[in-house]
Amino acid sequence: MFILADDQRLDAARCMPKVHELIGARGVTFSQNFASTPLCCPGRSTVLTGLYAHNHGVITNGDIEEEGDEDEEKMPGAVAFRKLGNDERVFARFLQASGYATGYFGKYLNGYGKVLKDEPGYTPPYWDEWHAFVEPEFYDFQMVDRSGSAPAQRTCYLTNRKDLPHAKKLEKKCRAGADAVVEDGAEHYSTDFIAEQALAFVRASAKAGKPFFVHFAVKAPHGPYQSPARYQPDLGKAKFSDEARRRLGTCSLFDWKDRPASYLEADMGDKPAWVAGLAGKLAEEKAEHVRKKQLMSVLATEDALVRLVDTLKELGIDGNTVLVYNGDNGYAWGERHYIGKNCAYDECAKVPLVAYDPRHPGGGKTLDVFTLNVDLAPTFLELAGAKAGGDKKLDGESMAKLFGGDASGWQREYLLTECWGKATPAHPDIHAAVRSKAWKYVEHYDDTERTQVKKRKDGAREIELYDLGRDPYELDNLALLPAAKLGALGTSEAEVKRRQGELAAILHRLEKE
Repeated sequence: MFILADDQRLDAARCMPKVHELIGARGVTFSQNFASTPLCCPGRSTVLTGLYAHNHGVITNGDIEEEGDEDEEKMPGAVAFRKLGNDERVFARFLQASGYATGYFGKYLNGYGKVLKDEPGYTPPYWDEWHAFVEPEFYDFQMVDRSGSAPAQRTCYLTNRKDLPHAKKLEKKCRAGADAVVEDGAEHYSTDFIAEQALAFVRASAKAGKPFFVHFAVKAPHGPYQSPARYQPDLGKAKFSDEARRRLGTCSLFDWKDRPASYLEADMGDKPAWVAGLAGKLAEEKAEHVRKKQLMSVLATEDALVRLVDTLKELGIDGNTVLVYNGDNGYAWGERHYIGKNCAYDECAKVPLVAYDPRHPGGGKTLDVFTLNVDLAPTFLELAGAKAGGDKKLDGESMAKLFGGDASGWQREYLLTECWGKATPAHPDIHAAVRSKAWKYVEHYDDTERTQVKKRKDGAREIELYDLGRDPYELDNLALLPAAKLGALGTSEAEVKRRQGELAAILHRLEKE
């Protein structure tokens, strides 16, 4: 059973005690887990295929496609995913071939609505149950539902909440193109709703005596960061119920008094142009608003997890059901004056991964080995006793042994993250990074193929180098500091150039694999 959060950074999972209690305390928490491309659509495509974005080809969300635009940088992600043959590469194909019932619930890929416009009723192959948002919303959402070989139906579910911002616009969008509209006076909060669908699938699979895989993809904590009425009585305000505050009572991130030095970083002169352009432009109230609402919006995800685990126990199958909690990408909360994702810094790239395999008692371990979202698909396949086929070798390695708490033999020394940004002022540019436990090196590019490193106004190459052991918050870009300051930090120009050369060679090798 796989639960995928949307836009959740690694440390935010500390505010989810039920995830710790039901998964982490019995299994393994990964402290060095990364999204290979920290952006929704490329990251989710990597989860589904076990491939880096440069191999599956879905490199952006592609939310701004223009009519007749064939540029794959702007192509909606779901369209690109299909066009590039990835439907045949999903791990569900090989699980299904091994006898598993496969169920998808919640958020799919950006641009799914565009696919449906061109091909009404389309649902991806290799999922026995398909219940996905046309466009993910917390309220007034439209679902595409299909069971087995039955025709798919598009249903609009309207909420009873009168405090929903932009309610008329959301209702109009929900009704458009729907085969049916449900307006029954219920709240219809999307996480609660897809939990009901997933529970029905688990019960039906258990009754049929069939092994199953649940892909449960919630919208939280993605914007607009809305919670159900039991936690957020007024959707227009970042104020929460007593129960919500009680649930987050021990979470230091809610008030976040120990903010890192990277928060509203004072000196941005050594940062790449897109980052430097953010200085002084972020209102702290906005950062506060985003952080608090994000932390609250996952309480309903925990509620769903509790219900799912209780159902596994009720059915007597909790002893042979693996639980995995993960995030698709991280999110900055004001570090370097930035709120967002798709950056090489740890707040964007590090995401939670917590796993429990009941076949391995004595959990509660934390592993600090490097893991990536490319590792999920091969892990699911090994756990199910399935093998991948298709035209591409998986880029990841199975973490099945790690899920048992055994890190012996795990040999990943370096990891790659890559981003294809908008390259407009104050928005992430195209860049790629390689890191070890001690160092991080980043190159910023002028081209999608990532062959031309950008030049700064002073003619210097737009690169970054951080000594993570001394500088965990990535404040001092050694690649651009003058010799005097390097000396004060205990290094030299020669040492910096040596590190750059070593890491650049590793980065370029990983980019081609």
